[in-house]
Amino acid sequence: MENLSISQMAFRLVLALAVVAWSWDASPLQQLVTGIAGGLLLLTAAKPKGRLAACLDVLAVSALQAYSPVWLPLSAWVISLHRRYARSVAILLAPAPFVYAWQVDSGFLWEAILSGGVWLYLGFMLAEQPADNEEEDLLLPLPDDLREQWEQEREAHRQLRYQYQQLVAAHRELMAQRQTEHVRLQMLRIAILADEPGEVARQVLSAVREHVGAREGALWLYERYNSSLRLAHATDSRNMPVRIAISQPFRAQDEAVSLRAALGQFKAALRSSLGEGVQTFLLHDERGIVGAVALFGWQNTDEENVIHERFRQVRDIATLALRTAGERYLLQQENRMLNALYEIGRLSLGSQYIEDLGKKFVSTVADLLSAPFVTLYLRDRESGSLQITAAVGEPVRLMGQESDTDGGVAGWIAQHARPLYLPHTSAEPRIIGTASKRVFASLMGVPLLVRGHVEGVLLAAHRTPGYFDERHLEQLMSVANQFAQVMEASRFTRSVGLLALTDGLTGMFNRRYMEVRLDEEIHRSHRYGKRFSLILVDVDHFKQVNDTWGHATGDMVLQEVSRRLIENLRETEMVFRYGGEEFLVILPETPLQQATVVAQRLCDAVREHPFHALDGTTTFHVTLSAGVAEYPTHGSDKLTLLAAADQALYLAKRRGRNRVEQLPDAA
Repeated sequence: MENLSISQMAFRLVLALAVVAWSWDASPLQQLVTGIAGGLLLLTAAKPKGRLAACLDVLAVSALQAYSPVWLPLSAWVISLHRRYARSVAILLAPAPFVYAWQVDSGFLWEAILSGGVWLYLGFMLAEQPADNEEEDLLLPLPDDLREQWEQEREAHRQLRYQYQQLVAAHRELMAQRQTEHVRLQMLRIAILADEPGEVARQVLSAVREHVGAREGALWLYERYNSSLRLAHATDSRNMPVRIAISQPFRAQDEAVSLRAALGQFKAALRSSLGEGVQTFLLHDERGIVGAVALFGWQNTDEENVIHERFRQVRDIATLALRTAGERYLLQQENRMLNALYEIGRLSLGSQYIEDLGKKFVSTVADLLSAPFVTLYLRDRESGSLQITAAVGEPVRLMGQESDTDGGVAGWIAQHARPLYLPHTSAEPRIIGTASKRVFASLMGVPLLVRGHVEGVLLAAHRTPGYFDERHLEQLMSVANQFAQVMEASRFTRSVGLLALTDGLTGMFNRRYMEVRLDEEIHRSHRYGKRFSLILVDVDHFKQVNDTWGHATGDMVLQEVSRRLIENLRETEMVFRYGGEEFLVILPETPLQQATVVAQRLCDAVREHPFHALDGTTTFHVTLSAGVAEYPTHGSDKLTLLAAADQALYLAKRRGRNRVEQLPDAA
């Protein structure tokens, strides 16, 4: 049998005596009922938690309450004692006050309604709570051997239930750890696979919000070079400060003070814009601050200690992901910078024309900065003004007339010989026109210095306000300096090349360059099925000029003849000094008959021009003989074509000079 606690025995004994004392002056029927009720209460003291005990307690308490409301508190005691059957006990006890109100005192109806409601509420509330650890006792006594076996089985059941509870707790902890590790792995994957820091920030913020339980949030990245936090991503960017200055830099020797000061400045900057209910955190490691997070709009909980614990679980991995992505982005930028400098350096090995170099240069700069607008201004040698040489996108013109050295963005940079950095053009009074501010919302420009002189200006612009930062400006300055060196090398190479390819006496291109251009013309005409002609010109009796007036006069004659030839040719027609007193003219896309007319015009121009000897008193005239050949009529390669022109020239000399001839077999 189950032992009865002293407190239970004492309470039931006092209760039974109270019942007897109350019924001392009652009617015989009341004494009988209350006596039976008191006996039932004492009877159930031996087995207070069985079904039979619950039924007997309900009968006893109901009988007492039917005769007096004094016993109403006994209902609460019975319901709490038999918690396992709390609902059933409450439902059975609820009618007792109504019986008293019906038989004895009708004015007690409202108290009866209140009491019944209280018993029902208490019963249903206790039924929702876990039951006592003690198992329900047997309703009937058992032999000792069966009782011992039953006790052993009950103890085994208790152990199994305890183990099950431990397994459930371990499973919940394991699932929480698994969820945390999943978030950590997700952040590492983000850091490895995402290309742009902005995309990394967006995905990291999303993972942090999901883990902590916040609907809204924002993430700022720390920029060491200006000691500020820059907004990288926000679920709602309204009222979010784009940049937050942190005047207290991170110091490893005083980490706690530095972090506390930085967090205080971060909270102060957000307090006015986001208000209350915002949780702020710093992302940092032993190397310093990486970023900051603001979270609000809580889904599951708003308890600060729970939020901080959840954030602590992912803080280190979020910091690692952002730092890894940031350093990888910097390495990529450095690699792109080195590739850009290499490509710009290679420009000097290609075309020597500054226009071609400029087009390749601005394309390289646009790729490096991811800028839709890049414009290169170079100073015109003759006028001294800045002219657009090459551009990607719309040429950057924001102020005044760009060709004016004293006006415009390019003119201002050239005049002051220093960079111009305007991350937000809307706040710059020098920028005129709303369209310019809208299209070129972020702008920067640098001068191109060659030997200390501004030879050009490089401008870059973007539609997004604040797109460019100081690192972009450093990159622009580096590529501008590199291109300035390329310009200087190109000009030097071009001047040296011109010396090698031009004739020192006449200034014409020499025979070496003629052979190159003739090969190019043959290739082009063959490719497109075109014709072109050659004119080989020789000064008649040139030896007689040298013998009569001297070699100085002969040199003067060659110079004047070269000028006459150039003046009577179009820009597309090229003339070269072939050797001695011979000149060669290439006429692209010109048939034989038309070339013959051109040759005759050249001969007439020289013949009609008076030449003067060095003594200043003698005037004389010289004549030309010319031979004309056509591609591919007289030859399909360089040697054959030149030989045909030489034979035609020989024919003109043999027929009396001062004439134009072509080979007899020409069409």
